[in-house]
Amino acid sequence: MDDFDLPEEFQEVEVIYSDGEDDEDSIEHMLDEITIDDEIETEIIDLSASTFKKHSNAVFSSDLSKDDKIAVTGGEDDVGYVWNLETCEVIFECSGHKDSVIEVCFNFDNNFVATADMSGLVQVWSVSEKKLTWCNEGDDIEWLTWHPAANVLFCGCHFGDIYVWQIPRGNCKVLAAKTRFSTTCGQVLPNGKQLLAGYDDGHIRLWDIKQCSVQWSNDQSKTVTNLDINSEGTLVIISPDSRLIKLSDGKTISVLLPDGESEIETAIFNSKLGILATGSISGQLCVWEIGRQTLRHQARIECAVTVMKWGPDGKIFIGATDGAVYMCDVKTGTLLETLTGHKSDILSISVFKLTNKILTTSEDGTAKIFAFKV
Repeated sequence: MDDFDLPEEFQEVEVIYSDGEDDEDSIEHMLDEITIDDEIETEIIDLSASTFKKHSNAVFSSDLSKDDKIAVTGGEDDVGYVWNLETCEVIFECSGHKDSVIEVCFNFDNNFVATADMSGLVQVWSVSEKKLTWCNEGDDIEWLTWHPAANVLFCGCHFGDIYVWQIPRGNCKVLAAKTRFSTTCGQVLPNGKQLLAGYDDGHIRLWDIKQCSVQWSNDQSKTVTNLDINSEGTLVIISPDSRLIKLSDGKTISVLLPDGESEIETAIFNSKLGILATGSISGQLCVWEIGRQTLRHQARIECAVTVMKWGPDGKIFIGATDGAVYMCDVKTGTLLETLTGHKSDILSISVFKLTNKILTTSEDGTAKIFAFKV
């Protein structure tokens, strides 16, 4: 083999030639070091206007005050925070919880905020006084919601009972389950007198709140994971069966599933437009006309849908497991914006009432505020 012609400054350097075997071994060794588990990190462009970073683990839930000035978030770090939406500064900490804070919500006039953890501790805080007003510790909690027009708090528990508390006095009623199957979701009807609850054994029950009695009960084929009631209080859509049901008697009107799908993750009404939207783990997004129960638009994203919320003028926000929030126009069936910045699953979306912004929380431990175009 001929020598290389080297520049003068390298004439004294000894050149070692390879017989090829060492190079081959070296390459093979290098390839052995690379496994399919090695991840190439993709840069995520953060389009958010601001980020709240106080939580140290996944942020499960969020809510906004009616004047768009204050947020409350609850997380896996066993803490809730009430914080300023403009500055992201903590106003006060909702401490004392013993497990993940899975539910947070403001009451109808922003005077109180409720926080609840998985172990069964429910705490109600005075927003103006920044202090604990009332608390109760009981069964493991599945869901929490306020009455839309009164200081009455509803709590669904793992063993099936639903507690109804008058706040801050703490007077209590119990919507008692005959079986011990968990109540998985619940919502107060627009009339404020009835509550619809879903259960782990597939039942849905319409309760008369004052009488603590069941007005009707309907047995579904699967565990009821989610429900949404239209603004007239006449219809409910049930997940995962995607059954459209009359609230007057509990009878099924239709099953709204596209071809190839057997269940949905979530569904929400838009009574103003006469439609409802469904999203599935497969990434299937559907918009249905309520009156005729027909499919208007259908699309798919490349990951599972986790949560959906309506925005203004027919806009819908879709949170997904890729950490993005997709904003679509249901009137035209088009994707308008993809709001990126989170690094993991979107766990909640709260829509501002007075400005074109949303608050999102994620498994990545952050809450973010995004501005969107109208």
